[in-house]
Amino acid sequence: MTIIIGKRTFALPWYKLLLVAMLPVIVVAFAACPGDQTNASQQNASTASQKWGNSPNINNYYEYLQLKQIYEARDNPQLVLNAYLYSEQTGQLTCLGKVKGFGVPYGTSWSQPQNGANGSVPEPNGLYPSSSTNADWIQLIDPVTGKTSIAFVEPNLIITSQTLPCKPMSA
Repeated sequence: MTIIIGKRTFALPWYKLLLVAMLPVIVVAFAACPGDQTNASQQNASTASQKWGNSPNINNYYEYLQLKQIYEARDNPQLVLNAYLYSEQTGQLTCLGKVKGFGVPYGTSWSQPQNGANGSVPEPNGLYPSSSTNADWIQLIDPVTGKTSIAFVEPNLIITSQTLPCKPMSA
């Protein structure tokens, strides 16, 4: 088949011509699919909202209160808790000892991170916690002298006010 565009003449086999002719139809078909899916999702959300209401009926804001109480407890410099290490190999807890406070995640800083996160907002305690580390700094309390020492602890640390059943650390 021969196609003439302006002063130029192009000889194309019939299957290439069919491909060129079908291209706009294929593009329109693919462009319409996501829109239909989005419209269907929006319609489903609208139907659910009409059936169940626009937002949850929250009156007590108990989780807000819990978080406030947790921040206030973390701010207590006299808070003494128990620390345990969990072993994935044995499935048991090992008593680490008494600790002062909950500890501080390793990457926490008091200045805004310089990793491009200019929109970072500090937590209510004024600190910027790390979202990429699992280790903590803790203040272990010596059971004999009562003095604290700083320790760096990797994952599987549990700090609680409860006394949990555990194996003592070997000396």
